[in-house]
Amino acid sequence: MTILQVTLQPFGILNALRNRFVIPFAISFLQRIALFNPKESFTYKTNVETRARADDCRASDSATFDVPPGTRFSNRRLNPPPRPLGADWLTVILATLTMMISVIFYVMLETDTYGKLRKVFDSRPWRNGENVYLASDASAVDAPEANRECPFSDKTAKGSCPICCTCTSKDGYHHGDPARMHNNFGVAMIEYELARKALEREDSLVLGRIQLDTLVNYRGNYLFGTLSPSCKGCYMKTWCWNVGYRMTWQSTIVAFNAMLCSLIFQSDINLFYADLKNILLCISCFFSVSTLVMQLALLATAVVFINEHSFMDKSAIPRWLQGRKNSALMKVIEYFADPCAKYGVPTTKKYWSWVSRPPRKKWRRE
Repeated sequence: MTILQVTLQPFGILNALRNRFVIPFAISFLQRIALFNPKESFTYKTNVETRARADDCRASDSATFDVPPGTRFSNRRLNPPPRPLGADWLTVILATLTMMISVIFYVMLETDTYGKLRKVFDSRPWRNGENVYLASDASAVDAPEANRECPFSDKTAKGSCPICCTCTSKDGYHHGDPARMHNNFGVAMIEYELARKALEREDSLVLGRIQLDTLVNYRGNYLFGTLSPSCKGCYMKTWCWNVGYRMTWQSTIVAFNAMLCSLIFQSDINLFYADLKNILLCISCFFSVSTLVMQLALLATAVVFINEHSFMDKSAIPRWLQGRKNSALMKVIEYFADPCAKYGVPTTKKYWSWVSRPPRKKWRRE
C-alpha cells in the first residue's frame, strides 16, 4: 500500500488541490535543487563549506595526496564531498512537525469548539425532500413547490440525491469523477453506518435492499481523491470529513516513514540518477507540505460552505472567524477552500478529455 501511495497519491493530491498544488511542488522542487546540485555548482559548495571545515577539525587523519597536475584527482580528498546538512535536518523537522500537527488536528475536531465544523454536516440540514427509503403507511406525496428549489443554487431542482434524497439542480449535483480514476486502486465504501441500518431493516425488505445497493455503490477513492455521484451537501460532507481527511493521514504516514528511512540509508546507495537518501528526503518534504496544505484546504472548504449557505448553522464556525467576511484572513481561507464550496458554483470537476473519456468496451467473440 505504501508503494501505491508514493506513486499514485500525488495525482490525487493534484486532483484535490488543483492550482494550490503549486505550493508543495515548488517547495519540493527547491529542495531537489539544494540536494541534487552538481558538485561543481556554487550552491552546493556554499552549502557544504561549513560542514567541510568541521570535518577537517574532527577528522585530522583524513588522507590527502598530491598527484601530477592534469589528472582527475589532483589535490582532492579521498573521501567524497560532504552532503548539505541543512536540507536533511529541515526535512526531519518538517516531517515531525507535520505528524504533530495532524495529531493536534484530530484532537481539535473532537473538542466542542472545533468539532461543530464536522458535526454540523451529520444531520444533513440541506434536505428538502422526503426520504424514499423510509417506509410509511400513507402513499408518497410530492414535496411542496417551495421545496423544489435547489438549496445549493437559484435554479429549479430537476433530480434527487441517491444518498439523502435531496432535490437539486444540475449545478448542485456532483456527477461523479472519471471511471478511469475512480474505479481503480484505493476505492472503498463510505457510508458503513447507513448500510448497516439498511441491512437490519425488517419493516420493508425491498426498500432495505434498494438502499443497501445504493450505499454500497457510493464509494470514494482514497488515492485519487474521487467520489461517486451525490448532491453537493453529501459531497462536501464526504470529502471534508472522510476521503480528504483520510488522505491527509495517509500523506502524513508516508512523509514520516520516508523521513525515518532517510536516516537508515546512506548517501552511497544510488537509485536511478541520484542517491536513495536524497530521493527519500524529497518524498518526505513533498508529502509533508501536501498534508499541511490539504488540512488547511479542508478546514477552509468547510468554513466557506457554512458561510455561503443559509441552511447551515453559523455558530459552528469558531468565534474568531465569525463576522470577518471581508478581512484578509477570510481571503486567505477562500483561496485555500475548494471553489465549489461557494453558493451556486457547480460541484463537478473538469478533467482532460483523455481522462474523462469512458473506457473502451471489450468485444468478445460469440
